[in-house]
Amino acid sequence: MRPIMVYGVARILRYSYGGDGKIVSQRNPITKLQLPGVIVTPEWLGNALSHPDLRLVDLRSRESYDDAHIPGAVWLDLKDLAGTIDGVPGMLLPPDAYAKQIGRLGIDQDSVVVLYDENWGMPAARVLWSLARYGLSQAAVLTGGWDRWQEEGRSQTAEVPEMRSAHFVPQADDSQVAERSWLLRRLEQGDLILIDTRAPAEYNQGHIPGSLCWDWVNGIPAHGWDTLGPEAELRTRLAELGVTPDREVVTYCRSGARAAHTYLLLRHLGFPKVRLYDGSWLEWSRYQNGGAV
Repeated sequence: MRPIMVYGVARILRYSYGGDGKIVSQRNPITKLQLPGVIVTPEWLGNALSHPDLRLVDLRSRESYDDAHIPGAVWLDLKDLAGTIDGVPGMLLPPDAYAKQIGRLGIDQDSVVVLYDENWGMPAARVLWSLARYGLSQAAVLTGGWDRWQEEGRSQTAEVPEMRSAHFVPQADDSQVAERSWLLRRLEQGDLILIDTRAPAEYNQGHIPGSLCWDWVNGIPAHGWDTLGPEAELRTRLAELGVTPDREVVTYCRSGARAAHTYLLLRHLGFPKVRLYDGSWLEWSRYQNGGAV
């Protein structure tokens, strides 16, 4: 099989050949799976479950996964993608170690990855950011996660799929991450929007100078399981803080998990320049001139 562009759509075609080696027929065309964005609905996922490009990842507890999960989903402990770097816990693994963990899930650079959890997409958003950081942009979060999936009566199983390792080749995309040295330089220039996604009480105890207070829960709906609240409302509330798509934005929290949810939110709203400060407050607060106020 080989991919071919047909009217701008990548297709994998299976051929039948005649005795002279020429193609005489084409059968079972498989259109390459394309994500509609960084958020997908249960309906979209239900229609894509059997597609060979799909890699589905469950980020709930192991006990919950073993009890029941979406068919085809593999389990991932978010902690497996984190380590302590320069004394800061919870940092994203370096490229080679990360590639090993992702590859064992059967994910490579050509995979289309859908992630879900039961916490409004926060753990899933962290993994989505990590994939973007290492060059895989075809990833999305299932809105509503497991709660909405089962609430809608969709298929589930306790069967654990066979996991075949893949060769994931990390391609670092530095536009997805803000490191402390980079952040210090950009804060001096004064052209960056920095969003603290911790709770107001945490923000008031100390924050990076110039950062805005936006509790990550502002991004989720008041009722229901969906990952994000109403789009128009979110745009309005962010604009009132001066957070607009024409600005470069960096999100941070205590250790980079809550910040990932707001990163996802901004990506969904079409913000073209969004980074996550992976070290977040755990790193910033370690330094005497870290800038806590």
